[in-house]
Amino acid sequence: MDSVQTPRPGLTLRARLLLLWLFMIAVCGALAYIARSVYELGAEAQTGKAVALATQACKSLGNEYLRASKPSSASPDAALMNALLNALLDEAPGVEGGFWHVAEGFVAYAFPTYQGSGPKTDIPATERERIERLVRSGLSRSEIVLDSQPGSRETVVTVACPLSEPQARLGAWTMVRVPVAAGRAYDELTRGLGLLLAFAVGSGLWLSYSFYRWTRQFGQIEEALRNSRGEGLARIPQTGDAELDRIVAALNEFGARLSAAQAQADALRTSLERQESFAALGRMAASVAHEVRNPIAAMRLKVENARLRPERHGHALEFVLGEIDRLEGLVRKLLARAEPVRIRPREVEVGRWLAERVGSFAERSSATGVKLSCASEAGRWSFDPEAIGRALDNLIDNALDHARQGGTVSVEARAKDSGSALVIAVSDDGPGVAPGIRERLFEPFVSGRPDGIGLGLALAREIVRAHGGELRCVAVSAGARFEMEIPWPASS
Repeated sequence: MDSVQTPRPGLTLRARLLLLWLFMIAVCGALAYIARSVYELGAEAQTGKAVALATQACKSLGNEYLRASKPSSASPDAALMNALLNALLDEAPGVEGGFWHVAEGFVAYAFPTYQGSGPKTDIPATERERIERLVRSGLSRSEIVLDSQPGSRETVVTVACPLSEPQARLGAWTMVRVPVAAGRAYDELTRGLGLLLAFAVGSGLWLSYSFYRWTRQFGQIEEALRNSRGEGLARIPQTGDAELDRIVAALNEFGARLSAAQAQADALRTSLERQESFAALGRMAASVAHEVRNPIAAMRLKVENARLRPERHGHALEFVLGEIDRLEGLVRKLLARAEPVRIRPREVEVGRWLAERVGSFAERSSATGVKLSCASEAGRWSFDPEAIGRALDNLIDNALDHARQGGTVSVEARAKDSGSALVIAVSDDGPGVAPGIRERLFEPFVSGRPDGIGLGLALAREIVRAHGGELRCVAVSAGARFEMEIPWPASS
Protein backbone atom coordinates (compact mmCIF):
# COMPACT_ATOMS: atom_id res chain seq x y z
CA MET A 1 0.00 0.00 0.00
CA ASP A 2 1.52 3.29 -1.10
CA SER A 3 2.08 5.85 1.62
CA VAL A 4 0.46 9.23 1.18
CA GLN A 5 3.10 11.90 0.80
CA THR A 6 2.48 15.42 1.99
CA PRO A 7 2.98 17.81 -0.96
CA ARG A 8 5.83 20.25 -0.55
CA PRO A 9 4.80 23.89 -0.53
CA GLY A 10 5.90 25.56 -3.76
CA LEU A 11 6.94 29.12 -4.44
CA THR A 12 4.20 31.70 -4.10
CA LEU A 13 3.21 33.88 -7.05
CA ARG A 14 4.74 36.88 -5.30
CA ALA A 15 8.09 35.09 -4.98
CA ARG A 16 7.98 34.03 -8.63
CA LEU A 17 7.29 37.58 -9.82
CA LEU A 18 10.10 38.89 -7.62
CA LEU A 19 12.49 36.33 -9.09
CA LEU A 20 11.35 37.32 -12.59
CA TRP A 21 11.98 40.99 -11.86
CA LEU A 22 15.43 40.25 -10.39
CA PHE A 23 16.22 38.22 -13.49
CA MET A 24 15.18 41.17 -15.67
CA ILE A 25 17.40 43.49 -13.61
CA ALA A 26 20.32 41.07 -14.03
CA VAL A 27 19.75 40.87 -17.80
CA CYS A 28 19.58 44.68 -18.08
CA GLY A 29 22.79 45.03 -16.06
CA ALA A 30 24.55 42.46 -18.22
CA LEU A 31 23.43 44.24 -21.40
CA ALA A 32 24.62 47.59 -20.03
CA TYR A 33 28.00 46.10 -19.11
CA ILE A 34 28.38 44.48 -22.52
CA ALA A 35 27.41 47.70 -24.33
CA ARG A 36 29.85 49.73 -22.26
CA SER A 37 32.62 47.22 -22.82
CA VAL A 38 31.99 47.17 -26.57
CA TYR A 39 32.10 50.96 -26.68
CA GLU A 40 35.30 51.08 -24.68
CA LEU A 41 36.87 48.48 -26.95
CA GLY A 42 35.88 50.60 -29.94
CA ALA A 43 37.39 53.71 -28.33
CA GLU A 44 40.62 51.84 -27.56
CA ALA A 45 40.80 50.55 -31.12
CA GLN A 46 40.23 54.05 -32.43
CA THR A 47 42.97 55.41 -30.15
CA GLY A 48 45.33 52.65 -31.31
CA LYS A 49 44.71 53.53 -34.95
CA ALA A 50 45.32 57.20 -34.16
CA VAL A 51 48.65 56.36 -32.44
CA ALA A 52 49.79 54.26 -35.41
CA LEU A 53 48.76 56.98 -37.90
CA ALA A 54 50.51 59.75 -35.94
CA THR A 55 53.67 57.65 -35.49
CA GLN A 56 53.84 56.76 -39.17
CA ALA A 57 53.31 60.40 -40.17
CA CYS A 58 56.02 61.57 -37.75
CA LYS A 59 58.55 59.04 -39.12
CA SER A 60 57.71 60.00 -42.68
CA LEU A 61 58.25 63.69 -41.94
CA GLY A 62 61.69 63.04 -40.42
CA ASN A 63 62.82 60.64 -43.17
CA GLU A 64 61.60 62.80 -46.04
CA TYR A 65 63.12 65.94 -44.62
CA LEU A 66 66.56 64.29 -44.23
CA ARG A 67 66.31 62.91 -47.74
CA ALA A 68 65.29 66.23 -49.33
CA SER A 69 67.45 68.67 -47.33
CA LYS A 70 71.10 69.56 -48.09
CA PRO A 71 73.56 67.71 -45.87
CA SER A 72 75.71 70.78 -45.30
CA SER A 73 72.80 72.94 -44.24
CA ALA A 74 72.95 73.67 -40.51
CA SER A 75 69.85 75.87 -40.28
CA PRO A 76 66.39 74.40 -40.86
CA ASP A 77 64.71 74.91 -44.25
CA ALA A 78 61.26 76.23 -43.29
CA ALA A 79 59.93 76.22 -46.84
CA LEU A 80 60.87 72.59 -47.35
CA MET A 81 59.34 71.68 -43.99
CA ASN A 82 56.03 73.35 -44.82
CA ALA A 83 55.93 71.62 -48.19
CA LEU A 84 56.57 68.22 -46.63
CA LEU A 85 54.01 68.84 -43.86
CA ASN A 86 51.24 69.75 -46.29
CA ALA A 87 52.08 66.89 -48.64
CA LEU A 88 52.44 64.10 -46.09
CA LEU A 89 49.78 65.14 -43.56
CA ASP A 90 47.22 65.59 -46.29
CA GLU A 91 47.15 61.78 -46.49
CA ALA A 92 46.66 61.45 -42.69
CA PRO A 93 43.18 62.79 -41.84
CA GLY A 94 42.96 64.54 -38.47
CA VAL A 95 46.76 64.67 -37.97
CA GLU A 96 48.53 67.97 -37.46
CA GLY A 97 52.28 68.41 -37.02
CA GLY A 98 55.42 70.43 -37.41
CA PHE A 99 59.16 70.75 -36.81
CA TRP A 100 60.94 72.04 -33.76
CA HIS A 101 64.57 73.26 -33.55
CA VAL A 102 66.63 73.54 -30.39
CA ALA A 103 67.80 77.06 -31.17
CA GLU A 104 64.86 78.42 -33.17
CA GLY A 105 61.95 76.59 -31.52
CA PHE A 106 58.86 75.89 -33.73
CA VAL A 107 60.02 76.48 -37.29
CA ALA A 108 57.11 74.92 -39.24
CA TYR A 109 53.50 73.84 -38.67
CA ALA A 110 50.64 72.53 -40.83
CA PHE A 111 47.19 70.96 -40.48
CA PRO A 112 46.06 70.35 -44.05
CA THR A 113 42.94 68.25 -43.09
CA TYR A 114 41.57 70.81 -40.66
CA GLN A 115 37.74 70.96 -40.95
CA GLY A 116 37.45 74.67 -40.13
CA SER A 117 36.46 77.55 -42.43
CA GLY A 118 40.04 78.30 -43.40
CA PRO A 119 43.57 76.91 -43.16
CA LYS A 120 44.95 76.49 -39.65
CA THR A 121 48.46 77.90 -39.26
CA ASP A 122 48.88 78.47 -35.52
CA ILE A 123 50.18 75.88 -33.12
CA PRO A 124 47.64 74.94 -30.37
CA ALA A 125 48.51 77.12 -27.40
CA THR A 126 47.39 74.62 -24.78
CA GLU A 127 49.65 71.87 -26.12
CA ARG A 128 52.59 74.08 -27.14
CA GLU A 129 54.65 73.59 -23.98
CA ARG A 130 53.95 69.88 -23.83
CA ILE A 131 54.96 69.40 -27.48
CA GLU A 132 58.22 71.22 -26.90
CA ARG A 133 59.00 69.14 -23.83
CA LEU A 134 58.19 65.93 -25.70
CA VAL A 135 60.51 66.83 -28.65
CA ARG A 136 63.34 67.71 -26.25
CA SER A 137 62.89 64.32 -24.56
CA GLY A 138 63.04 62.55 -27.93
CA LEU A 139 66.19 64.40 -28.95
CA SER A 140 67.93 63.65 -25.66
CA ARG A 141 67.04 59.96 -25.89
CA SER A 142 67.47 59.73 -29.69
CA GLU A 143 64.22 57.75 -30.03
CA ILE A 144 60.57 58.23 -30.87
CA VAL A 145 58.57 59.39 -27.86
CA LEU A 146 54.78 58.95 -27.50
CA ASP A 147 52.48 60.88 -25.20
CA SER A 148 48.73 60.29 -24.69
CA GLN A 149 46.61 62.71 -22.69
CA PRO A 150 43.07 61.33 -22.02
CA GLY A 151 40.35 63.88 -21.36
CA SER A 152 36.64 63.93 -20.68
CA ARG A 153 35.79 64.69 -24.29
CA GLU A 154 38.87 63.62 -26.26
CA THR A 155 42.27 61.91 -26.05
CA VAL A 156 45.23 63.89 -27.42
CA VAL A 157 47.99 61.68 -28.87
CA THR A 158 51.38 63.34 -29.53
CA VAL A 159 54.44 61.71 -31.19
CA ALA A 160 57.96 63.23 -31.30
CA CYS A 161 60.57 61.88 -33.77
CA PRO A 162 64.20 63.10 -33.58
CA LEU A 163 66.01 63.34 -36.87
CA SER A 164 68.80 60.78 -37.31
CA GLU A 165 71.58 63.42 -37.57
CA PRO A 166 72.52 64.55 -34.04
CA GLN A 167 74.09 67.81 -35.27
CA ALA A 168 70.79 68.85 -36.76
CA ARG A 169 69.22 69.27 -33.32
CA LEU A 170 65.88 69.07 -35.09
CA GLY A 171 62.80 66.97 -34.41
CA ALA A 172 59.43 66.38 -36.05
CA TRP A 173 56.16 66.01 -34.17
CA THR A 174 52.61 64.99 -35.00
CA MET A 175 49.43 65.21 -33.00
CA VAL A 176 45.93 63.73 -33.39
CA ARG A 177 42.79 64.19 -31.34
CA VAL A 178 40.53 61.12 -30.70
CA PRO A 179 36.94 62.01 -29.59
CA VAL A 180 35.90 60.10 -26.47
CA ALA A 181 32.67 61.38 -24.96
CA ALA A 182 31.47 63.98 -27.35
CA GLY A 183 30.68 61.65 -30.17
CA ARG A 184 27.29 60.47 -31.32
CA ALA A 185 28.09 56.89 -30.35
CA TYR A 186 28.64 57.92 -26.74
CA ASP A 187 25.38 59.86 -26.71
CA GLU A 188 23.50 56.87 -28.12
CA LEU A 189 25.15 54.59 -25.59
CA THR A 190 24.19 56.87 -22.72
CA ARG A 191 20.63 57.09 -24.02
CA GLY A 192 20.41 53.32 -24.35
CA LEU A 193 21.69 52.72 -20.83
CA GLY A 194 19.16 55.23 -19.54
CA LEU A 195 16.38 53.42 -21.35
CA LEU A 196 17.53 50.12 -19.82
CA LEU A 197 17.47 51.67 -16.36
CA ALA A 198 14.04 53.17 -16.95
CA PHE A 199 12.77 49.82 -18.23
CA ALA A 200 14.07 47.98 -15.15
CA VAL A 201 12.53 50.47 -12.72
CA GLY A 202 9.29 50.78 -14.69
CA SER A 203 8.86 47.02 -15.01
CA GLY A 204 9.33 46.62 -11.27
CA LEU A 205 6.73 49.30 -10.52
CA TRP A 206 4.31 47.83 -13.07
CA LEU A 207 4.73 44.31 -11.68
CA SER A 208 4.23 45.60 -8.13
CA TYR A 209 1.05 47.47 -9.06
CA SER A 210 -0.30 44.56 -11.13
CA PHE A 211 0.37 42.06 -8.36
CA TYR A 212 -1.16 44.34 -5.72
CA ARG A 213 -4.28 44.81 -7.83
CA TRP A 214 -4.46 41.08 -8.64
CA THR A 215 -4.00 40.15 -4.96
CA ARG A 216 -6.76 42.52 -3.89
CA GLN A 217 -9.16 41.14 -6.51
CA PHE A 218 -8.26 37.57 -5.58
CA GLY A 219 -8.87 38.46 -1.93
CA GLN A 220 -12.36 39.69 -2.86
CA ILE A 221 -13.09 36.36 -4.55
CA GLU A 222 -11.77 34.48 -1.51
CA GLU A 223 -13.90 36.62 0.84
CA ALA A 224 -17.00 36.00 -1.29
CA LEU A 225 -16.38 32.25 -1.16
CA ARG A 226 -15.76 32.36 2.60
CA ASN A 227 -19.02 34.24 3.19
CA SER A 228 -21.04 31.68 1.23
CA ARG A 229 -23.36 29.68 3.44
CA GLY A 230 -24.96 26.27 3.08
CA GLU A 231 -27.58 27.53 0.64
CA GLY A 232 -24.96 27.80 -2.11
CA LEU A 233 -22.21 30.00 -3.45
CA ALA A 234 -22.84 33.74 -3.44
CA ARG A 235 -22.58 35.33 -6.87
CA ILE A 236 -19.14 36.92 -7.28
CA PRO A 237 -18.91 40.26 -9.16
CA GLN A 238 -16.56 40.69 -12.11
CA THR A 239 -13.09 42.02 -11.29
CA GLY A 240 -12.05 43.52 -14.63
CA ASP A 241 -9.09 41.16 -14.93
CA ALA A 242 -9.43 38.78 -17.88
CA GLU A 243 -7.89 35.72 -16.19
CA LEU A 244 -9.65 36.23 -12.87
CA ASP A 245 -12.96 36.89 -14.61
CA ARG A 246 -12.71 33.48 -16.26
CA ILE A 247 -12.37 31.92 -12.79
CA VAL A 248 -15.23 34.11 -11.52
CA ALA A 249 -17.45 33.01 -14.41
CA ALA A 250 -16.64 29.35 -13.73
CA LEU A 251 -17.36 29.79 -10.00
CA ASN A 252 -20.64 31.58 -10.69
CA GLU A 253 -21.67 28.85 -13.11
CA PHE A 254 -20.71 26.21 -10.54
CA GLY A 255 -22.68 28.11 -7.87
CA ALA A 256 -25.77 28.17 -10.10
CA ARG A 257 -25.49 24.44 -10.75
CA LEU A 258 -24.91 23.81 -7.04
CA SER A 259 -27.99 25.86 -6.09
CA ALA A 260 -30.07 23.97 -8.64
CA ALA A 261 -28.73 20.66 -7.36
CA GLN A 262 -29.45 21.69 -3.75
CA ALA A 263 -32.98 22.72 -4.67
CA GLN A 264 -33.48 19.40 -6.43
CA ALA A 265 -32.00 17.55 -3.45
CA ASP A 266 -34.32 19.43 -1.07
CA ALA A 267 -37.30 18.53 -3.22
CA LEU A 268 -36.22 14.89 -3.34
CA ARG A 269 -35.62 14.89 0.42
CA THR A 270 -39.08 16.33 1.06
CA SER A 271 -40.61 13.78 -1.27
CA LEU A 272 -38.66 10.98 0.39
CA GLU A 273 -39.68 12.11 3.86
CA ARG A 274 -43.30 12.27 2.71
CA GLN A 275 -43.04 8.79 1.26
CA GLU A 276 -41.37 7.49 4.42
CA SER A 277 -44.11 9.10 6.50
CA PHE A 278 -46.77 7.45 4.37
CA ALA A 279 -44.95 4.13 4.57
CA ALA A 280 -44.63 4.41 8.36
CA LEU A 281 -48.27 5.42 8.59
CA GLY A 282 -49.23 2.40 6.47
CA ARG A 283 -47.16 0.05 8.63
CA MET A 284 -48.66 1.59 11.76
CA ALA A 285 -52.19 1.27 10.41
CA ALA A 286 -51.60 -2.35 9.49
CA SER A 287 -50.14 -3.09 12.92
CA VAL A 288 -52.97 -1.28 14.72
CA ALA A 289 -55.54 -3.13 12.61
CA HIS A 290 -53.86 -6.42 13.47
CA GLU A 291 -53.63 -5.58 17.17
CA VAL A 292 -57.28 -4.44 17.32
CA ARG A 293 -58.75 -7.17 15.09
CA ASN A 294 -57.53 -10.07 17.25
CA PRO A 295 -59.14 -8.85 20.51
CA ILE A 296 -62.37 -7.96 18.70
CA ALA A 297 -62.54 -11.38 17.06
CA ALA A 298 -61.89 -13.09 20.40
CA MET A 299 -64.56 -10.99 22.12
CA ARG A 300 -67.06 -11.77 19.35
CA LEU A 301 -66.39 -15.49 19.77
CA LYS A 302 -66.84 -15.29 23.54
CA VAL A 303 -70.11 -13.34 23.23
CA GLU A 304 -71.51 -15.79 20.67
CA ASN A 305 -70.61 -18.74 22.92
CA ALA A 306 -72.20 -16.97 25.87
CA ARG A 307 -75.42 -16.55 23.93
CA LEU A 308 -75.50 -20.29 23.27
CA ARG A 309 -74.51 -21.13 26.85
CA PRO A 310 -76.02 -18.57 29.21
CA GLU A 311 -74.41 -20.25 32.26
CA ARG A 312 -70.98 -19.01 31.05
CA HIS A 313 -71.86 -15.30 30.88
CA GLY A 314 -69.57 -14.41 33.79
CA HIS A 315 -66.46 -15.99 32.33
CA ALA A 316 -67.15 -14.40 28.92
CA LEU A 317 -67.64 -10.98 30.47
CA GLU A 318 -64.35 -11.25 32.34
CA PHE A 319 -62.55 -12.14 29.13
CA VAL A 320 -64.19 -9.24 27.28
CA LEU A 321 -63.16 -6.84 30.05
CA GLY A 322 -59.57 -8.10 29.82
CA GLU A 323 -59.48 -7.56 26.10
CA ILE A 324 -60.97 -4.10 26.52
CA ASP A 325 -58.20 -3.28 29.00
CA ARG A 326 -55.68 -4.53 26.46
CA LEU A 327 -57.15 -2.31 23.73
CA GLU A 328 -57.18 0.64 26.11
CA GLY A 329 -53.50 0.09 26.89
CA LEU A 330 -52.72 -0.06 23.18
CA VAL A 331 -54.60 3.20 22.55
CA ARG A 332 -52.81 4.86 25.49
CA LYS A 333 -49.39 3.87 24.13
CA LEU A 334 -50.36 5.05 20.66
CA LEU A 335 -51.40 8.41 22.07
CA ALA A 336 -48.16 8.67 24.04
CA ARG A 337 -46.24 7.89 20.86
CA ALA A 338 -48.16 10.46 18.82
CA GLU A 339 -47.86 13.31 21.33
CA PRO A 340 -44.66 15.41 21.11
CA VAL A 341 -42.23 14.74 23.94
CA ARG A 342 -41.92 17.69 26.30
CA ILE A 343 -39.04 17.66 28.76
CA ARG A 344 -38.35 19.71 31.87
CA PRO A 345 -34.67 19.11 32.67
CA ARG A 346 -33.19 19.69 36.10
CA GLU A 347 -30.11 18.51 37.94
CA VAL A 348 -30.49 14.98 39.27
CA GLU A 349 -28.39 12.88 41.64
CA VAL A 350 -27.87 10.05 39.17
CA GLY A 351 -26.95 7.29 41.66
CA ARG A 352 -29.98 7.81 43.91
CA TRP A 353 -32.38 8.26 40.97
CA LEU A 354 -31.10 5.14 39.24
CA ALA A 355 -31.41 3.04 42.41
CA GLU A 356 -35.05 4.14 42.81
CA ARG A 357 -35.94 3.28 39.20
CA VAL A 358 -34.26 -0.11 39.34
CA GLY A 359 -35.75 -0.80 42.79
CA SER A 360 -39.27 -0.56 41.39
CA PHE A 361 -38.56 -3.76 39.41
CA ALA A 362 -37.29 -5.76 42.41
CA GLU A 363 -40.55 -7.67 42.95
CA ARG A 364 -40.85 -8.62 39.30
CA SER A 365 -37.21 -9.74 39.03
CA SER A 366 -37.61 -11.89 42.10
CA ALA A 367 -40.76 -13.49 40.68
CA THR A 368 -39.04 -14.36 37.41
CA GLY A 369 -35.80 -15.47 39.04
CA VAL A 370 -33.69 -12.85 37.24
CA LYS A 371 -30.94 -11.05 39.16
CA LEU A 372 -31.21 -7.26 38.71
CA SER A 373 -28.06 -5.23 39.48
CA CYS A 374 -27.47 -1.47 39.55
CA ALA A 375 -24.20 0.52 39.47
CA SER A 376 -23.47 4.22 39.02
CA GLU A 377 -20.20 6.13 38.58
CA ALA A 378 -21.85 9.44 37.70
CA GLY A 379 -22.57 12.34 40.01
CA ARG A 380 -25.15 14.98 39.18
CA TRP A 381 -26.53 15.44 35.66
CA SER A 382 -29.18 17.57 34.00
CA PHE A 383 -32.19 15.79 32.40
CA ASP A 384 -35.92 15.23 32.88
CA PRO A 385 -36.05 12.41 35.46
CA GLU A 386 -39.68 11.49 34.67
CA ALA A 387 -39.18 11.28 30.88
CA ILE A 388 -35.84 9.47 31.08
CA GLY A 389 -37.40 7.25 33.77
CA ARG A 390 -40.10 6.17 31.31
CA ALA A 391 -37.46 5.35 28.71
CA LEU A 392 -35.37 3.44 31.26
CA ASP A 393 -38.46 1.51 32.47
CA ASN A 394 -39.09 0.35 28.89
CA LEU A 395 -35.49 -0.85 28.55
CA ILE A 396 -35.54 -2.70 31.91
CA ASP A 397 -38.95 -4.19 31.11
CA ASN A 398 -37.64 -5.53 27.77
CA ALA A 399 -34.47 -6.85 29.42
CA LEU A 400 -36.47 -8.76 32.06
CA ASP A 401 -38.70 -10.24 29.36
CA HIS A 402 -35.73 -11.49 27.33
CA ALA A 403 -33.32 -12.54 30.11
CA ARG A 404 -32.93 -16.29 30.61
CA GLN A 405 -34.30 -18.04 33.70
CA GLY A 406 -31.90 -17.35 36.54
CA GLY A 407 -30.01 -14.87 34.39
CA THR A 408 -28.86 -11.33 35.03
CA VAL A 409 -29.97 -7.84 34.01
CA SER A 410 -27.49 -5.04 34.79
CA VAL A 411 -28.13 -1.30 34.78
CA GLU A 412 -25.18 1.10 34.98
CA ALA A 413 -24.55 4.80 34.58
CA ARG A 414 -21.28 6.58 33.89
CA ALA A 415 -19.99 9.83 32.44
CA LYS A 416 -17.92 9.65 29.27
CA ASP A 417 -14.19 10.29 29.60
CA SER A 418 -14.56 13.69 27.95
CA GLY A 419 -17.33 14.60 30.40
CA SER A 420 -19.61 15.62 27.53
CA ALA A 421 -22.36 13.03 27.99
CA LEU A 422 -23.98 10.66 30.49
CA VAL A 423 -24.32 7.02 29.37
CA ILE A 424 -27.03 4.80 30.93
CA ALA A 425 -26.75 1.15 29.79
CA VAL A 426 -29.12 -1.79 30.25
CA SER A 427 -27.77 -5.28 29.48
CA ASP A 428 -29.26 -8.77 29.62
CA ASP A 429 -27.94 -12.28 28.97
CA GLY A 430 -30.85 -13.40 26.82
CA PRO A 431 -30.84 -14.55 23.16
CA GLY A 432 -30.13 -11.05 21.90
CA VAL A 433 -31.77 -9.11 19.09
CA ALA A 434 -32.86 -11.14 16.08
CA PRO A 435 -30.95 -10.14 12.93
CA GLY A 436 -34.20 -9.78 11.00
CA ILE A 437 -35.46 -6.88 13.11
CA ARG A 438 -32.17 -5.19 14.09
CA GLU A 439 -32.41 -2.56 11.34
CA ARG A 440 -36.05 -1.74 12.25
CA LEU A 441 -35.74 -2.22 15.99
CA PHE A 442 -36.74 1.34 16.92
CA GLU A 443 -39.65 1.59 14.50
CA PRO A 444 -43.20 1.50 15.94
CA PHE A 445 -44.86 -1.94 16.22
CA VAL A 446 -41.60 -3.83 15.71
CA SER A 447 -41.14 -6.33 18.52
CA GLY A 448 -39.15 -9.48 19.15
CA ARG A 449 -41.95 -11.04 21.25
CA PRO A 450 -45.13 -12.53 19.78
CA ASP A 451 -47.28 -10.68 22.32
CA GLY A 452 -45.29 -7.43 22.16
CA ILE A 453 -46.77 -4.19 20.82
CA GLY A 454 -43.42 -2.69 19.73
CA LEU A 455 -43.87 0.87 20.97
CA GLY A 456 -41.54 0.90 23.99
CA LEU A 457 -38.22 1.30 22.17
CA ALA A 458 -39.65 3.83 19.71
CA LEU A 459 -40.97 5.95 22.58
CA ALA A 460 -37.68 5.63 24.48
CA ARG A 461 -35.68 6.84 21.49
CA GLU A 462 -37.98 9.87 21.06
CA ILE A 463 -37.45 10.81 24.73
CA VAL A 464 -33.66 10.52 24.49
CA ARG A 465 -33.55 12.48 21.24
CA ALA A 466 -35.65 15.21 22.84
CA HIS A 467 -32.72 15.59 25.28
CA GLY A 468 -30.33 15.96 22.33
CA GLY A 469 -28.95 12.47 22.82
CA GLU A 470 -29.25 9.07 21.18
CA LEU A 471 -30.47 5.56 22.06
CA ARG A 472 -28.64 2.71 20.36
CA CYS A 473 -28.36 -1.05 20.45
CA VAL A 474 -24.73 -2.00 21.04
CA ALA A 475 -23.41 -5.23 19.55
CA VAL A 476 -22.21 -7.65 22.26
CA SER A 477 -21.05 -11.27 22.18
CA ALA A 478 -24.05 -12.53 24.20
CA GLY A 479 -27.43 -11.06 25.06
CA ALA A 480 -28.45 -7.49 24.26
CA ARG A 481 -27.18 -4.08 25.40
CA PHE A 482 -28.93 -0.72 24.99
CA GLU A 483 -27.24 2.60 25.76
CA MET A 484 -28.81 6.01 26.30
CA GLU A 485 -26.35 8.85 25.75
CA ILE A 486 -27.52 12.19 27.21
CA PRO A 487 -25.32 15.25 26.60
CA TRP A 488 -25.11 17.99 29.23
CA PRO A 489 -25.48 21.12 27.00
CA ALA A 490 -28.59 19.86 25.25
CA SER A 491 -30.31 19.11 28.53
CA SER A 492 -29.33 22.18 30.54
